[in-house]
Amino acid sequence: MPEISADAADIIKLIRGLELLDEPTINLLEQLLSNRSDEGLIQYLISGKEDLITVSIFRICNNAQTPHILSYVLHFFADIVSRKPILAVQLGRADLISQFGSNPPLTFMRFVRLNSTDLSIVNPALYLAATALRYSEYEANADAFAAFFTYARIAQSSDILHLDEVQYVVRGCVLIARRKEFRRLFFKEKMVPFIPRLLTEIVSDDSGSIIQLIYETLTLAWLLSFEYEGIVCLVREKIIPQLRRVLQRVQKEKCVRMTLLILWNMAEAERKYIAHMLNPVANQWVDNQIDVLGKLNVSGKVGMGGFEPNSSLRRRVSLVSEMVSVGLLKSLSQLRRRKFGDEDVGELIQRLEGALEASMEVLTSFSEYRGEVLTGVLEWSPVHMNEKFWIDNAHKFDENDYEVIVALGKIILQTRDDTTLAVACHDLGKVVRYHPSGRTLLSLPAMEGVKERVISLMSSESTEVAKEALLCTQTIMVQRWEFTQQS
Repeated sequence: MPEISADAADIIKLIRGLELLDEPTINLLEQLLSNRSDEGLIQYLISGKEDLITVSIFRICNNAQTPHILSYVLHFFADIVSRKPILAVQLGRADLISQFGSNPPLTFMRFVRLNSTDLSIVNPALYLAATALRYSEYEANADAFAAFFTYARIAQSSDILHLDEVQYVVRGCVLIARRKEFRRLFFKEKMVPFIPRLLTEIVSDDSGSIIQLIYETLTLAWLLSFEYEGIVCLVREKIIPQLRRVLQRVQKEKCVRMTLLILWNMAEAERKYIAHMLNPVANQWVDNQIDVLGKLNVSGKVGMGGFEPNSSLRRRVSLVSEMVSVGLLKSLSQLRRRKFGDEDVGELIQRLEGALEASMEVLTSFSEYRGEVLTGVLEWSPVHMNEKFWIDNAHKFDENDYEVIVALGKIILQTRDDTTLAVACHDLGKVVRYHPSGRTLLSLPAMEGVKERVISLMSSESTEVAKEALLCTQTIMVQRWEFTQQS
């Protein structure tokens, strides 16, 4: 047998002194402590003795008399649990409580609370607590879950996110989120808002460890994205722009793959939601929680005439639309030129591109644009920034007695929402620029006062409104040189 370390010898001495275990069990633990690097031997020694080993090491933790010994035993425990997952299952077994002597997850969280400044204790204790919770029942461990999430919120609320202070928090969250029935706790405990920070604000000198934390954070987001409530929470925290940022800046293949999987879950959720809304009867098999995606339509804005914009005209959720608007198509095109070791990555890229391109065709159609304008509420969706849309569709503003441009004029005259006002000024300028009749459209009786209103908006307190009003005014006032030169 290899020579036992001084720390391991101290532990064996403690066990014998307190008479915690019988001699055969002590000998077994001595072998485990002496051969930690021998994977095959460790597996052999543990096999068939999982209950005994789990209970024995837990009891040692509970009786550790110094922080140094507690740290050593917790690290050892976490190490063999990670290598032999069946030990983790034992930690969550309610029928072993009498042998443990106390509740394992609650005990591990007590170690965290009492040693909150000592990461050599906190980190393995957090890992073990999360592992035990993953395999436990919520009703019997509600206090331990509450303690875990309370600590997690505090750790992730620091002004500066140091890697060594949050890495085991994230790892623990991933472990718990692997149980579907526990994912609701992340929404209840307000954990989702921390995810964007973890992707962008980690401080460490070890770039490799930062990449690993980003990967684990993405894994957490991916697990939560299987729940419709999770998608709603993630989107409200502006996760889609952050995911595009990951694709632009992080080269590690596993991070790219996980990011694409999150985006695909969102795209699929939107597809299912739209199908469900269009024909609810034909989709009775759909998860009854899918209606929660309708929350993404709530903008808090009221359309022209006081009606809510979330009518049938706007029942589409905006996930794919936002992916397009943040430039994800360009990112996917760049990724397509890369060579990936995992063929699934290339397939994911193609499927996402197909979904986004199909959405782009709809989003930049005139009928879709007309529907948005008639609600009286405008946002910076892809259609407004697509120059080709204006060139191809300018003549359609004549249809239905100039219905759409008149609606734009009404928005400019009446709306109080800055974003809607800015987009309307932008759009009016585009119509004037590309329509064959140009600025003469403003002479229509229904457009009376619109030009004057745009000019007055150049002094708006809103920088966005003032900028778009200025650009629109310039377009209205100057000759349309493009057409002059062509004539």
